[in-house]
This record gives sequence, C-alpha cells and structure tokens, in this order.
Amino acid sequence: MADLFENPMGLCGFEFIEFSSRERGELEQVFEMMGFSRIARHRSKDVILFRQGGINLIINYEPNSPAYYFAEEHGPSACGMAFRVKDSHVAYARALELGAQPVEIPVGPMELRLPAIKGIGGAPLYLIDRFEEGSSIYDIDFIFEEGDDRHPTGCGFKVIDHLTHNVYRGRMDYWA
Repeated sequence: MADLFENPMGLCGFEFIEFSSRERGELEQVFEMMGFSRIARHRSKDVILFRQGGINLIINYEPNSPAYYFAEEHGPSACGMAFRVKDSHVAYARALELGAQPVEIPVGPMELRLPAIKGIGGAPLYLIDRFEEGSSIYDIDFIFEEGDDRHPTGCGFKVIDHLTHNVYRGRMDYWA
C-alpha cells in the first residue's frame, strides 16, 4: 500500500498564479477589490506582482510570451501557476521522466531561468525552490514599490490551499 504522505516531487504549496489579459486594468481592478496590493514590477518584462498574505498573483502583459498567446486564445484568465518544491531540479527531472513536456520561458539578462512543464491548455507549471525571504524569485527578478508593505494583509487571505485545473472530458488519463 502506498504511503499516504509520500511526496516524491517535494511539493511545498503554491508560489504564484500567473494571469494574462490583452486589456490593462481588467484584472488589476478585480485583484484590488479582493484585497490584493500591487507591490512590484518585473525588472525587464511587462509583468506586475500583486500580493496578499502569502498569496502571489502575477499579471503578465509581456508581448509574444506564452502568457500573451494564452490571453489571445482564452481572454483574461489564469495562464499558469507555480508550485513550491524542495528542489526544482529534482522535481523537474522527475516530471520529465514521467512524461511531462518541458516549456521554455524566454529570459532576459540577469534573470532566473524557472523550470516549467506544460500543463493543461498549454499553461506553464513552474517549479520554484527559491521562496525564502531575501533570496526569492521576486527579490531577484522584481523591483518592489518604494515604501509599500511587501506583505500586505489585505482582506485577510493568507494562502491558497487548492486550485482546480479543469480537464476536457475523456482527457483525465492523458493528464494524470
């Protein structure tokens, strides 16, 4: 019998949810109404970070990126998500061994290369092992707003405990 607490991928929770939209202002307004605050922007890409408690939401407006094309096809939506893992290299290698398809995300100078695999609908699933304060992906790839709280409490949301990643009827075996 399988160990119910076996965790071969070393999952530690969610790191962020990535959203995309062709129209500025649509998602920002919704996030702010839910108590999220804009706290940073990406150093070299058209990407914005919103946070509340331990929840990170990213809006990606970068032209010609996977997020851009996802928004073009699906409209304003969640276009990717990131999982915290103990070791991103180990988790990535294991995912590929099990049949996952790699996703190449273009990086600029001095940016972190985040390992990602193809999720449902082509959404990238990032594997992140840099989430400690001071050495997180945000500390390296983002510029924080001056004087703003990096950990706003907002409406009191603290963590994401689960998400639904919908699968077309008859495709569960393929994605599992």
